[in-house]
Amino acid sequence: MKKGSISIISILFFVGIIISCNGTKTPEKSGTPTDSISSTKADSMGLAVDNMEGSDSLLYANEDAENESLNDIRFANFKDEDWLDNEYIRTLRQYIDDFNNRKIEDEELEPHRSLLKGKFVIGNVEPFMLGGLFIQITFIENPENVFSAWVYSDVDPEKRTISNYSVHHVRLEKEKLEFTREQILQEMEIHPELKLW
Repeated sequence: MKKGSISIISILFFVGIIISCNGTKTPEKSGTPTDSISSTKADSMGLAVDNMEGSDSLLYANEDAENESLNDIRFANFKDEDWLDNEYIRTLRQYIDDFNNRKIEDEELEPHRSLLKGKFVIGNVEPFMLGGLFIQITFIENPENVFSAWVYSDVDPEKRTISNYSVHHVRLEKEKLEFTREQILQEMEIHPELKLW
């Protein structure tokens, strides 16, 4: 899967649904939300964000090796199957388990605790513009609800190592899916690369 590409799961679960960032809050590196990203700027990972009128496009500022982004390092060795089975997803699963077992607190998730029970399936996964991975999931017992998560990792650019995976944000999206548990399980039979987490 190439930089910025979207998995087949996106097509399966989010056909006809546009989950837009327009008017929503985007987390900054500090973990606090902001209302918008200014016009065009480059972040520390070599991404340029173009937020011109009517545009939400992400552009890679430099694609040559000397200006390699941290996400380029994070995902350099990812094969297709790695997008659906990786340490970012395992970290998210552990975070949800810890939340459900009351080992951690998350004020934003607290009102939705009952929706976070059981196993989930990946709906979308792609590199996140602020670093790490953007993951959208739906729980098999509550298939109409979509949760978006930002899972970050530290990168040592000299050693090209990734460490300290952490969940920076999980939130319930407003948009609802029109899939049933049975439809999701049927898609999983057709696409064996999908699994329940």
